[in-house]
Amino acid sequence: MTQAYIKELEELYASEAKPEDAKYMAAYMKNQFPFYGIKTPRRRELVAMFLESNGLPDDLEALCRACFAAEKREIHYFVNDALRNRVKKLNASLLPVFSDLVAQNSWWDSVDFLAPKLAGGILLRHPGHIEALTGTWIESDDFWYQRAAIIFQLDYKKKTDAERLFAYILRRADSKEFFVQKGAGWALRTYASVDPEAVMKFVTDHNLPALTKREAIRKIVD
Repeated sequence: MTQAYIKELEELYASEAKPEDAKYMAAYMKNQFPFYGIKTPRRRELVAMFLESNGLPDDLEALCRACFAAEKREIHYFVNDALRNRVKKLNASLLPVFSDLVAQNSWWDSVDFLAPKLAGGILLRHPGHIEALTGTWIESDDFWYQRAAIIFQLDYKKKTDAERLFAYILRRADSKEFFVQKGAGWALRTYASVDPEAVMKFVTDHNLPALTKREAIRKIVD
């Protein structure tokens, strides 16, 4: 049933494909993945139409894994498009699925919804899973998991565990990886909207990469 569902989605997207836009979109993602060439506003319209007609299958794990096994990037995005507005209804049993997908077809555009939007949304309601999951992520040798651990609280605002955020950033403060440094700066800048003094003190008191510092305080000093 899941494969038939994905096939119907692929057929819909194929009917809307724009090869010239696909080239541009693939190039923007460093040619990591092929695209249909459907820009975000139209893709979201298609998702809404598709869900209205087809709903969601009962087996969300199978759906998520099948989406990420597909060739085109827009099918991977369907996991986010279909589930992010339903995250308050998602069960913690999906956490291992989202965790596995961080390491599959990895790039910033997928990690940045799998960690903060999907896994992060579930973890906010089920904090008992935070240590086991994100603690494993930050200790992984895979820098995408490291980024995921640092940014999973992006939407938490006043509910952010600042101690954990700071500890994770310090744990990988020696990383030379752009996406880890940039992710740390993004997470700090986001938290600065809640507690700019804490962020400024953290940045001042610790030896962080220049990129992380610059991103962290950008809105504080503007």
